Amino acid sequence: MRIIQATIGMLCLALLVGGCSGGGPFDTAPVTGKVLYKGKPLSYGSINFRPKAGSPAFAKIGSDGTFSLSTYGDNDGAIVGPHDVLIKATEVDAGKAPVNESGIENPVSKSVIPKKYTSFATSGLTAEVVAGSENDFVFELEE
Repeated sequence: MRIIQATIGMLCLALLVGGCSGGGPFDTAPVTGKVLYKGKPLSYGSINFRPKAGSPAFAKIGSDGTFSLSTYGDNDGAIVGPHDVLIKATEVDAGKAPVNESGIENPVSKSVIPKKYTSFATSGLTAEVVAGSENDFVFELEE
């Protein structure tokens, strides 16, 4: 019985260590870019790329509007292929937390960009990530 428990423990440990290697089952390519709102760099928020299959990529938007996506590890990019894109920027991201007058729970933070960009279904933003290519995207958000 102890041998079976030890074997199961070793298998779990091997799977856990293997799962932390940073890679994934899909090829990624580096992705960078810039987000503009009303013609100026959006200086806070986040951006997500959702592929047709596999893990989504994510990045925080820097103070100059730039981003560098991560999927399995830091700045490894996004899965190669087509993606739907969403962008979020709220009062909290801007450092302007909404006032909590209820004393019970925090209120929902208000979006500072048009709400349509905060959902994959409504953003209208897409990107094609290509292996061996520069993959530098500029997203210009409009009212």
